[in-house]
Amino acid sequence: LPAPRDVAGLEGTSFAPLLADPERAWKTAVFSQYPKGGNMGTAMETDRWRYVEWRKGQEVVDRELYDRHSDPGENQNVVARPEHAATLEKLAAQLAAGWRGARP
Repeated sequence: LPAPRDVAGLEGTSFAPLLADPERAWKTAVFSQYPKGGNMGTAMETDRWRYVEWRKGQEVVDRELYDRHSDPGENQNVVARPEHAATLEKLAAQLAAGWRGARP
């Protein structure tokens, strides 16, 4: 399909290069948002982890971390486990960088 004429208001990155070369390096994460109970959840998924920050305004009121390799059903929130502290710090920084920080 041809690209829209006015792309100034659009966000994202064309994945056409990935269609031409499926083995090329690509985005390191995907992002989504979901409102619940007056809070906004912003989630990021990498090849292994799903990390969610729940915010009320600018304040983080809760967090979730799931290891999708050992828990593909995302049943065990491991955010409070000390052995995941470094992963949590890295993912929080990556989430703060947003989708633009995950581009190829």
